[in-house]
Amino acid sequence: MDYLDEKCMDINYKSIYGDTYELMKNAGKAVSDFVRSKFPAAKSIAIICGTGNNAGDGICAGEYLLKKYKVSVILIKGINSLKTPESRRAFNDYNGIYCSVSSLELIISESDIIIDSIFGTGIKDEPGEPYSNIIDTINKSGKPVISIDVPSGFPSSKKIKPEYTVTFTDIKTGMGIENSGEISVCDIGIPEAIKSTAGPGDMVYMPVSSPESHKGMNGVIGILAGWEFTGAAVMSSLSAYNAGPDLVKVFSNNENRPIILSYNPGLMFYSVKNSKFPDLSKMDSLLIGPGMGKTQDAIDLMRYALSNYKGQLILDADALKVIKPEEVAGRNAIITPHRMEFTAFTGMDPTEENAMIVAKKFKIVVLLKGEIDIITDGNKIKRSCGGNSRMTMGGTGDVLAGMVAGIASRKVSPFNSAVLGSMINKKCGEIAYKKYGNYYSVMDMIENIKNVLNNKI
Repeated sequence: MDYLDEKCMDINYKSIYGDTYELMKNAGKAVSDFVRSKFPAAKSIAIICGTGNNAGDGICAGEYLLKKYKVSVILIKGINSLKTPESRRAFNDYNGIYCSVSSLELIISESDIIIDSIFGTGIKDEPGEPYSNIIDTINKSGKPVISIDVPSGFPSSKKIKPEYTVTFTDIKTGMGIENSGEISVCDIGIPEAIKSTAGPGDMVYMPVSSPESHKGMNGVIGILAGWEFTGAAVMSSLSAYNAGPDLVKVFSNNENRPIILSYNPGLMFYSVKNSKFPDLSKMDSLLIGPGMGKTQDAIDLMRYALSNYKGQLILDADALKVIKPEEVAGRNAIITPHRMEFTAFTGMDPTEENAMIVAKKFKIVVLLKGEIDIITDGNKIKRSCGGNSRMTMGGTGDVLAGMVAGIASRKVSPFNSAVLGSMINKKCGEIAYKKYGNYYSVMDMIENIKNVLNNKI
């Protein structure tokens, strides 16, 4: 679990419950319970707080600890520096005293324990002053240090070196005894449905292009599609393009060139007659299948691409009727079947349980389409709700596959690419329905992709 995972859950929780203050109180209670069990004989505690929600966790812990210990809460940048509604609410609910950072060394010297709640998982750079000096002071104090969630400054080189870390929900990526001391993982009450349901928080995984990047750095995608049904190539390539990669390369028969390029001249078209492909190694993802049909030429092309491309694969539609799971096992593949395609690909019934079995056995990501999309890598699962009955029309699967491939080309993990693609696809259908009722088109959905991404709906 990393910073983005935690941020995703917080946003999804907030979208349902309004704020995360209850989680903050639960975190404070977990820290208090840990201190009471580890240090029953201690008398005094110093809680060193920053300005964000990690500070709020520390303040809430202080409120619970007041019943047994002398508690000194130090807000490094003062009371008015608290940045979040939850941390300010924790301050308003705290019944103890606050101390000035000028008394830091004195309070540390008089305390039996130090609780570190300066920074949480959101820090990206080396801490500057006054934090750097305060971290040094805490590390040199010789007092037992308990960090909340992660050691402040982690994972930079300038960080707290605690004896203990009380972390929440799961251990964060990179944490271990060598940098976090003894780690205690606490459940702070995030419902399982929040963890396993796609929501607005999943948008944190969608990358934003750096101003310093150049062409190709933000994703190059290939799409082998439309050999028999040209429209599938149009729809999948347009949706991939709107997901923001730098280059979209469409591989199809030459007769499709003027049709496909008429929809967007920004697409790059390559005729692949007789399995003559350009260099496939320079692409970040490759989508195989939409509208290919099952003629021998189409089958040969799909198999050639499968054999000669070693990167991120996305299989949809006719590819799932030709290629077998064993051929993509362990190959970083995403499959996007509807119920009948799942059965054709696996020989199994299209159930959530079987999706997890297939994903785990073959080490792939399964996006099983339905009223509720099921996304799983065999270990974790997310359910993507929403959409409407109009999304049974032809082409919505092509839009989804193209979007997943476009997102995956931007270095998003296979699992998160599938979750984002599903969630955005359903949201596009909902927006189109609000405008046109049950009479919107696939092109209306495609047009909404950039609106959903831009507004982070």
